[in-house]
Amino acid sequence: MRATLVLALAACGGGGGSTLDAAPGRACMVSNSASCTEAANHSDLAWIEANVFAAQCAFSGCHNGQATVAGRIDLKNPGMSHADLVNADSMIEPGRKLVVPGQPKQSYLLMMMQQFPPAQLEPTPAAPPPSDIGFMPQGTDNVPVCCQKLDAIERWITAGAPNN
Repeated sequence: MRATLVLALAACGGGGGSTLDAAPGRACMVSNSASCTEAANHSDLAWIEANVFAAQCAFSGCHNGQATVAGRIDLKNPGMSHADLVNADSMIEPGRKLVVPGQPKQSYLLMMMQQFPPAQLEPTPAAPPPSDIGFMPQGTDNVPVCCQKLDAIERWITAGAPNN
């Protein structure tokens, strides 16, 4: 448990306490770190890009705008994620969109980041990602994004996923 707590704190910038979220299917931690606490006040894409995507999704070979399979989704460069996420097809599960404006439970991105379990995705349950891909974010520690940051992404999608 101690190792899980340390890893969860690292995912949100360290510091502060954290607790497991009680919502079924969520693998995130509710954290008292500064960046996770600040997330409660945001639903704007610019903040999400800087504090979630660039910090946890755009490292070596992953969603960094490079010519890699994962890199085709540019989550590293400011202003690029909207075009690569909103109404964009999932390469993992054809027929699903990564972000459906106004429809968080139809947005495959939120299932991949473990905001919702596959069974809660609409219109029908989604399959979990293949084991060679797994849930996001990936990396050596595979630490989930804190619940507050996932909630900020959900609020952005619920608000229509504006390019703000």
